Amino acid sequence: MPEASDRLKRIEEKIREREETAVMGHSLIREVVSEFLLSDKGYTADDIEIDRRFEIILDDKTEFTSVDYLITINGKRFMAIKCTPGALESRERHLVAFARVVSECLIPYALVTDGARARMLDTKTGKVIAEGLDSIPDRKRAVEMTETVKFAPCAPERVEKEKRILLAFDSISCTQESGE
Repeated sequence: MPEASDRLKRIEEKIREREETAVMGHSLIREVVSEFLLSDKGYTADDIEIDRRFEIILDDKTEFTSVDYLITINGKRFMAIKCTPGALESRERHLVAFARVVSECLIPYALVTDGARARMLDTKTGKVIAEGLDSIPDRKRAVEMTETVKFAPCAPERVEKEKRILLAFDSISCTQESGE
């Protein structure tokens, strides 16, 4: 049985190493995205909330969820941003559910990025509306967009479903190598 114990220890160590690598990758992506938003896209530190936590109540239970970045323009939550080292598509639905239920009104745009690629989604439809870092609106364009977009709540019949989707994704823990 000592062989089984040694094998288990090696497996646990490999898992721990991969989790640490994923965390470092996520931190690096966040740094790149933050710098890009501030330097290239003209957002100010006051426009960007970092690791914003929200309370989600479902079936008389309280859970918490967060997002990497939340951009607020003129007092309106404009875009939720999720940084991920894995496949961007795998986090789109998660972020759309988040943007639909964490505020009184939908956060109109959701952006998933790995720091090199980006996919921007219309939260109302869940459809990808732009791809690439260059397609992220700069601050000036974001101000214009907030003046024309309709800030409306999630349809009441969808709220519970969206909360369930959000919390299901939140409960999944994946490493970078698993493709998150």
